Amino acid sequence: MASGKMEALLNLLLEVPLDDDGLVSQTVFNSLQELGRVDTEGVLTFLRRYITHHHHLPLARRTALLKAMVQMVKDNINNLGRAVAKKLITLASVEMTKHKDVTDEHQEVATRLLLNVGLWFTKETYDELLSLFQPKMDPLFFVVLALANLCKEHVHFMVPLLRPVLRTMVTLLPAVTEAKSKWVFCFALGIFSESILAYLYDIDEAPDPTVKKNLFFLEFSTAYDTLFNTWLPLNGENVSTAVVETLGQITHLVPFDKLENELPRLIPTILALYQGTSSDFCITQGLYGVLHTAVERNSEELALQIDSLLNSLHKQICIALWQPSDVYVQKQRKEILCCFKLLTPAFTSHIIEFLLLKLEINNSQIRLGTLTVLDHLINMVPLYMASQKIQILAGTKLLVLDTNNRVKAKLSQVIHTMATHNYLHLDGGKDMVEFIIRQCALPVTENEEKSADPLAEIADVVTDQNLRRQCEQLMEMLTALPIDNVLWPLLFDFIIPVRCTNALATICNSLVLLAMKKVEAEPTEYFLNYKEHSNIPGPQALLTRLLTMSSSLHQGKNRCIPALTLLQVLGTDIHPATPQVWEKEFLTLLDYLQENYSRSLLQSQWEEKLVKVLLQTLELTADEEWASQFATELVSHLHRHSNVSQEKGFVYKCLGVVLQLSQDEELVKRKLQEMLQTVQHGESLEKEGVAIGFGYCAVTHLDTALTTLKEFAKLNIFKKTASYFQIIKDQENIEAIKVKSTLILCYGHIMSFSPKELTLDRVDTEIMENVLNHYNIKILGMKVEVRDLTLKLSLIKTVTQSVTAIQSIAKPDYNFSRKTELLHYMQELIKAEPTEVMMTPVRKSAINACTSLLKLQPPLKDSRQLIQTCLNGVFSLPRIEVNAVSEHPTITTEERQVLVTETMTSLLDFLKELLLLDLSGTGLQTIFTNMEVWIQSAKEHTREMAIETFLQLLVFYLEQVDIKDNVPSHNLGVIIGCMVLRCTDPSCIVREMAIECLYILLYIQLPANQQDTEVEHLKNIKQELYQLNQSSIFQICTDIGNVLSKCMAQDQLKSLLFTLFNGLTDNQYNGSYSASIIINVLISKCGDSLTDVPEMIKALHHQLQSMVQAPIVQIVTCTISDLVSQHMPVTLPCLLSYPIPFDNYIGDLWRSLMKTNSVATASIKYLLDNLKLLYESSKESLLGIASNSQTHQPLAVIYALHEVICSQDSIAMIGSLYPQLFSTVLIHLSSSVQPRFPRDFLRIHSDRKAGPPQKPFNVTACHYSVEILQFMVRQGEGSDVDMTKNEGWDLLKRPEVHHQGVALLAGAMANRAVPHLIGIVEQLTPVLTNIHESQRITVAAFFGELLGQAVVSEMLLTDTLVSILLRCLLDSSPVVQWLAIKGLGNAGTWNDGDKYASKLLPTMLSLMDMNSKQNTLLAYEAMSTLSKTLDRLPRHYTEPILTDVALGIEPLLEHRQDKVRATAFTTLWKLLQFRDMQRDPIFLEHLCSTLIYLLLHLKDRNDEVRRVCRVVLKQLGPLLASERLCALFEELGSEEMPLDYDNYLTAASLYIGEDLPSEVIHYIQHCALFFSSPQTEMRENAVTLASCLMPNAALDYPRSPAANQVCQAMITLLSDHVQSVRVKTVMAIQRLYMY
Repeated sequence: MASGKMEALLNLLLEVPLDDDGLVSQTVFNSLQELGRVDTEGVLTFLRRYITHHHHLPLARRTALLKAMVQMVKDNINNLGRAVAKKLITLASVEMTKHKDVTDEHQEVATRLLLNVGLWFTKETYDELLSLFQPKMDPLFFVVLALANLCKEHVHFMVPLLRPVLRTMVTLLPAVTEAKSKWVFCFALGIFSESILAYLYDIDEAPDPTVKKNLFFLEFSTAYDTLFNTWLPLNGENVSTAVVETLGQITHLVPFDKLENELPRLIPTILALYQGTSSDFCITQGLYGVLHTAVERNSEELALQIDSLLNSLHKQICIALWQPSDVYVQKQRKEILCCFKLLTPAFTSHIIEFLLLKLEINNSQIRLGTLTVLDHLINMVPLYMASQKIQILAGTKLLVLDTNNRVKAKLSQVIHTMATHNYLHLDGGKDMVEFIIRQCALPVTENEEKSADPLAEIADVVTDQNLRRQCEQLMEMLTALPIDNVLWPLLFDFIIPVRCTNALATICNSLVLLAMKKVEAEPTEYFLNYKEHSNIPGPQALLTRLLTMSSSLHQGKNRCIPALTLLQVLGTDIHPATPQVWEKEFLTLLDYLQENYSRSLLQSQWEEKLVKVLLQTLELTADEEWASQFATELVSHLHRHSNVSQEKGFVYKCLGVVLQLSQDEELVKRKLQEMLQTVQHGESLEKEGVAIGFGYCAVTHLDTALTTLKEFAKLNIFKKTASYFQIIKDQENIEAIKVKSTLILCYGHIMSFSPKELTLDRVDTEIMENVLNHYNIKILGMKVEVRDLTLKLSLIKTVTQSVTAIQSIAKPDYNFSRKTELLHYMQELIKAEPTEVMMTPVRKSAINACTSLLKLQPPLKDSRQLIQTCLNGVFSLPRIEVNAVSEHPTITTEERQVLVTETMTSLLDFLKELLLLDLSGTGLQTIFTNMEVWIQSAKEHTREMAIETFLQLLVFYLEQVDIKDNVPSHNLGVIIGCMVLRCTDPSCIVREMAIECLYILLYIQLPANQQDTEVEHLKNIKQELYQLNQSSIFQICTDIGNVLSKCMAQDQLKSLLFTLFNGLTDNQYNGSYSASIIINVLISKCGDSLTDVPEMIKALHHQLQSMVQAPIVQIVTCTISDLVSQHMPVTLPCLLSYPIPFDNYIGDLWRSLMKTNSVATASIKYLLDNLKLLYESSKESLLGIASNSQTHQPLAVIYALHEVICSQDSIAMIGSLYPQLFSTVLIHLSSSVQPRFPRDFLRIHSDRKAGPPQKPFNVTACHYSVEILQFMVRQGEGSDVDMTKNEGWDLLKRPEVHHQGVALLAGAMANRAVPHLIGIVEQLTPVLTNIHESQRITVAAFFGELLGQAVVSEMLLTDTLVSILLRCLLDSSPVVQWLAIKGLGNAGTWNDGDKYASKLLPTMLSLMDMNSKQNTLLAYEAMSTLSKTLDRLPRHYTEPILTDVALGIEPLLEHRQDKVRATAFTTLWKLLQFRDMQRDPIFLEHLCSTLIYLLLHLKDRNDEVRRVCRVVLKQLGPLLASERLCALFEELGSEEMPLDYDNYLTAASLYIGEDLPSEVIHYIQHCALFFSSPQTEMRENAVTLASCLMPNAALDYPRSPAANQVCQAMITLLSDHVQSVRVKTVMAIQRLYMY
């Protein structure tokens, strides 16, 4: 029992309301658990009592409390007493068996509570459940479920007590009808049967050893009958699967004879439940139980069902394997395989025969399922399968040719399983190994991911790569198994065949491991017995194949290391002498591969290493016969592998080494001929290989090699040349040209490898003559241009190799007679290359050849053409973008970049070699003259390449030349000028290199042994080049100018300056800019010593005409500006005389005047004085359209003012002259625009006809005036967003909307020019007395908008502006009046609203009265201003003028203009806001008279009028003496609500007649006035409202003369010209039946 404090705490917890998100609920739950640990029984007892006493507790809270009790019992069962436990059991059973107001979740929680208590109090729990489970009671789902779970948890206690439960269950089974109840009974029977079997299995430990199976036969037999005969045929899929699963469990407790009799029916019934396209785990589980019982009891009936069982199970495993793999499917597969395993001991031969027959069916799904069963049986029941090994091998042999990858992958797993159980040593095992090798030889792709587990479950899709990786790892596993006698020497049979090439790495690795195992078992010198195993390839064949595979660095699946390792292992088996070389050299090669594994090795270098080892091996063996056989094998390999160019190329090299050591001339000649006959001349690797092979052979057989080449050239292949047009069109597909290329390459390698003393005499007369004869293509005596790439490269390479060979042995006086001819060939090759892109190494190779040829005698007479050809071939190439996608499929972007870099290096070497021929200033000048056009190129990439090359040449020149030798300075002046221009190049690379070049050039100029600090200063300048901007360029150029002014000789200044003058129009802006600065510095420093200054100024002015860069023009202009700034009175009129518009240079001169304050002030005042004269004239339009002579001077003045004001240098001057400047320009703008309005201006916009847009009188002056104002406005602080957003600057230029632009301008000025507003008002006020209407319009619009700005109130300008605008109301111009009225609407916006009411309200009323008929716009604007004034008045305002306003707006309520009516009603609504007005009897009487206006306009044609009328009526309702009318008007509050107008008027009329009877007749007469309204809808509304009011009038009214007049007026409307009016009138008359 819980203590008082505990109960109080528990009460508080249970009163906490539960939340939706569960946070509070979880906190309460945790708190209860903590309290339960303190006093378990007390808390549980309290919770039980709380649940019991609170019958109406919400279900969610009851469930939550039960959950807390479940957890508390589970955690504290040790602290629970029997008495409390019984109470909890009772509570749980009650909650579990409730029928009403419960959910499955609640009952499930109650069941869990019962079972948790039953862990310790099993008997009490059992007794309670048994009391609820009686034959005459309805079986409850959770009671049965609890019994089953209790039995599962307490097997030893429950099994002896199960018979009463089973008897009750058997009694209840026939009465069960619900699927849910059937499921729980099946579940319980299954649990009971499992518990009984578990009890009997552990009978020795059981409390009651007398329990036997037959004790339960009757109950389970009866249950079986009900389940099988009644439930199974009649229920759906879910119940059927549950029944089958239960049948499989209870068959163990069914008598054997009964089961034997039932099997013929039971098994087919279960099998029939399988679907055709899916598998069900529960069915299979049930079937397994039945089969287990039948097999266990040696059922004879099972043999009769075996065929159908196998077919069904096989079909299900095939289906399961073809489904996407998940946990359920995997369980199904495993259960089916267990069924096969269960049947195998009894039916081994039958099952194997069945499976092998299935393998013969050519269906991938069937074969996959069959192999899966076989694999499982071989693994799980190997003893029973041992007798079937030969049959299994024979059956699976059929599948080695299957094409389905899933089948092949599964077969490979089966082969591994068979290998582990010693199947492969039998007949057919070798076929299995060959199958694995074939899968390992599947095609290889790049960057394949490694498979995690080769024997994992087969995926839905098995690619060739997956299969190959699986078989490769499977081969490693097979090698590790004790099946050496199967694999050795069988695997040697797969080394030579071409089809096994991709599997060679796997084969070699396996053979190496097998050899190591043999050595460990029994050390031996020889592994292979060629006589015993005749099928093994011979030693020469093995060496050829493995050595060739070892040469493949980048092909196959890492074949190189395995092949090389196997060769090392088989050393003695290849030849007894090979280990002496291979043990050392192969280890070195393998270490080299391992060290460079992550780097990309060069194929040619690797092949050279292998050839070197082969040469050592052959020299050591010295076996002519063995070598001859090796050569034969090499040639055979060429025929077998005709499509692998890399391997063939390597074989040719090996063959050349073999022939080099051969003494048999006939053999050498024959093999050389075979080499030329087998080579594919279109494959570069093969050609290179055969050429190198000829070179190796020529070391000892030079004459034979040359003779073979000559004889081959005379073969028929050269006589079968293509036609002339074919050669012109497509040379790449002509075989003869490819052959020529091969022969040329052979001559080159012969020159490289053969003894030099033997080839020097043959170069001119024999070798080069043959080479050029092969290269030159002639048809009918005409030479054809060579376009074949291979032929070009072959010629270049051969020339280079020949020249290198000549240089190595020739004497200095040796003259190479073909030097000029070969240089001409190289130039032609460079010229033929496209300049758009570099795709071939022709340029690089040809330039290298030229460099080599330059070293030979005789020297060149004229090198200019050669230099230009080489430079153009390289510098004309475009930049290669790093991340660009290659547009050329034959070469990648990275390869092109490498090619360009190598070509640049070759060009530099060529120029260095050329400079060495004339190491002087003249030689340097010659090269620079050819490079200058590239250094000054418009392309950045070209400039970078050119100047980098020239810098390296200068460095090379400085290293080679003797500084003590004086270099003529006149040769370097132009070069220095060119480098100066590049010191500020946009490219950082060009800048750095240019300053380096300048440093070297000036360093060369220094006298001997003199160190000039100014020249050294250039190194400091270089540090500033990295962050280049305008200021840094100026500083850098200034420093360079200072250095040049001190270091340059006087006689070179002129040439340097004129070079810089030309640089003012440099292709690069920075070059022109730096030239202008350095010119300025040089002239300022050295001007005194210069001559011909006028000529220089003329040259500068001439350059100005070609300049477009403003800073450069400014610098040059400043120089001229200094000359005229001292002559202000003369120069200003002169500058104004220039044609309009001024050119850029005159404008720059005007702007340069702003740099000095005194000059700037004088200039601006001069221009303002001239400008004022233009608009102060008495003529109406001085700036109107006139002759050119008259308008020239005004335009010049405003243009000049525009130039000086819109300059950044004028900002300081603007502040001091701001009011005068702004006012003058604004009035000038007004005069230029001449704002004018159409004749119908005074109409409302909806009535006004839109005319064509008007243009200002003087467009040019208008444009420049606006730009001046725009510049001035933007100098202030603040925002002019509205001006820009609303296109105010454009509005200023248009006469018809000029006033709008002025208004926006006033707003912008109030934000950005506050300090100047008083001065501006003072300057503009006198203009209102001017005779020019346009100027008065502008000022009125400006002041009107300015009055509405907050800053005006702060500056105490409001009174002034109000007074000015009130005076404007007397202006003769209606436009000025309109703008003044519009502006006065802003009065009082930012201060007391009633301050100006006494002036404005009477004034506006007077204006409304004066203009209501003719000047609609003025009347509307006056009413708008009046409405705004009312907004600003306090609600307690009591002046009588408000009543006058109400009376004054009444005529406008029926104005034909929608906007006027809407504004009038809005003003009426605003009057209703004043509290005193609501008590004024005159105003209230007036309101009653306006009620008709409001009701009629509820259906106005204008949406705004309708909306305002709704609001006014809603506001008016409380003021009327009718609550019903007030409520009716309140219904108008929602603007979205549709209004049934006729019914609404009917209701309003009824209320008026009843609540306001004295007003009815007055309202009827008022409605009659609208019968003649010009507005159709008003006539319709009036006749409707009148017809609704008249029935509610006084009883004597129908007979009165007034009623007769109204009826006559209605009858008149029957003849209205609008049909809708006539219809409404007829409907109205129908309501007046009493009249």
